[in-house]
Amino acid sequence: MTIEVHVRDSMLARPVATVHVGRAFMTSESTSHHARYVGQGQWTVDYLPGRQLTGDEAVAAMKIAAAPQRPEVMSWAARLGLTSAEAVGLAAMKTAATAERAIGTER
Repeated sequence: MTIEVHVRDSMLARPVATVHVGRAFMTSESTSHHARYVGQGQWTVDYLPGRQLTGDEAVAAMKIAAAPQRPEVMSWAARLGLTSAEAVGLAAMKTAATAERAIGTER
């Protein structure tokens, strides 16, 4: 079973990002980040290593990664105990490191 969670543009009510929630993974076509179900109602998100999150928290983390420019990031980040700058920065750092490894420019 897959559940889609849409981040919508409030002015036009159109989706700007979609988070696909399956039994074992959360993904989005808007980001390379993902969440993985680890059991007992807990999820891990690749850019938040060492943290186990509830399903709602993992969706919030995925929304941040998928739509970091949205004004809602502040409330999504608060669910994680982070500021919007911290959450967006963590997602961006992980993405940059992945890109560097892919093209061989890692320092």
